[in-house]
Amino acid sequence: MSSDNFTFLKFLKNVGIMVGIGGLFLLIFFYIYLPSTTNHKETITVPELIGLSFEDIDEYVTNRNLRYEIMADSGYSEVLNPLTILTQNPKAGSKVKENRKIYLTLNAKVPPKVRMPNLINTSRANAEDILISNGLKLGEIEYVPNIALNAVLEQKLEGGEVAADSMIAKGSVIDLVIGDGKGNQEFETPDFYGVSLDEAKFIITSEKLVLGEVNYVKVDSLSSNTRNRVYRQLPPAGSENSSGGVIELWINADPPKKNDDSGVRMK
Repeated sequence: MSSDNFTFLKFLKNVGIMVGIGGLFLLIFFYIYLPSTTNHKETITVPELIGLSFEDIDEYVTNRNLRYEIMADSGYSEVLNPLTILTQNPKAGSKVKENRKIYLTLNAKVPPKVRMPNLINTSRANAEDILISNGLKLGEIEYVPNIALNAVLEQKLEGGEVAADSMIAKGSVIDLVIGDGKGNQEFETPDFYGVSLDEAKFIITSEKLVLGEVNYVKVDSLSSNTRNRVYRQLPPAGSENSSGGVIELWINADPPKKNDDSGVRMK
């Protein structure tokens, strides 16, 4: 065998040894060294942190070989106490490596401000939907006499009226005043006995009643102080009535003479 062939075989042998050593090094690095330094296949279950007090977080997280970071942005929930954990990332139950950082947000101390919507003239059901969508709550409902059935007449906060577009705390309770669709409450029918027709008309208008038929009947048996005055009415005085009620009157007098087409009173 020539010296050249011997040298080439020796070279191949050396290359094979180097490749083998390199392969062994790679196996040791990826399957022994790297897993041992990165806790390969060793994970930690992220605990449930939402609702915990900020003061308890440090010990609670570090004892599990985890880290945490409080995000600058905060949120608000009226269900949770101030400065408790509001959100977390990763979520509870996630599998993470040791020393993984958990990102947390805190519940704000003060509720954020929201704009008061305009509920006037909206229906009760629609008003409640609007309040919920704006982060507000429906409080007490007071029904008052008004022809607008189930329409919002007033919106109140802590006993006083609150104007639309006012900035109020999120979660505020809004009370509503709503029409009952009945107009004014029932009241007693006034007593028209002994008053003139003009006086009766004034009373009827002020009470938001309606003057119906006026009957002129001369009754000589009545006292003279009822002459040309009301001596009978329907409905009777003291009976229940309401706005728009019709009043019929009887006047102790001869029927007035009618005019002809020329405007001259007929005899």
